[in-house]
Amino acid sequence: MEILEFSELDRATGTTGPSSEPSATRHSVVCLHNSEDIQEWAASTASADMEAQSTPVHLIATGVAAFEAIALGARRPALVKSLILGDPEVDPALPGYQELLGDVQAPTLVIAAAPTFDTDISKPQSVAGGIKDGVFVIIDNCEVPAHRSRPHSFNEWATSFINIAEGLHAFTRPEEDGNA
Repeated sequence: MEILEFSELDRATGTTGPSSEPSATRHSVVCLHNSEDIQEWAASTASADMEAQSTPVHLIATGVAAFEAIALGARRPALVKSLILGDPEVDPALPGYQELLGDVQAPTLVIAAAPTFDTDISKPQSVAGGIKDGVFVIIDNCEVPAHRSRPHSFNEWATSFINIAEGLHAFTRPEEDGNA
């Protein structure tokens, strides 16, 4: 599990951590790589602190961690500002799965790798389609997982989506951000 703080300035330099620029906008991002990560994070003190402060994060989950991220987004929406799911490995036959998708309130980006033109992308596409504000992106000619095979493309999509989600969050909840 990685907990990152970054700004637009950090993208150019490739750094994370405290910004040297006082006016830089900071984004809290939690990256989860397996289902144990998300359970640990959701149960941690940091999670309780975030919920108490109403400071949601951008949650990035890949592979099997995607299901737990979806569940967290559905069950504890105050923790999640946006979801970014890379090559989600989900079982649509799980009881309650479709309801979970329908309960996700955060804008969600699903990124799928497509190594060949005939790659079956129906599962990740159905994840995005089942979420109200779901967006689906394919990275062509890319081996699974996309975040490792084409990290630059994955990061560009994720960063752009985080910036959009930040704008949506400020627009829809100005009183929470002090922008009222």
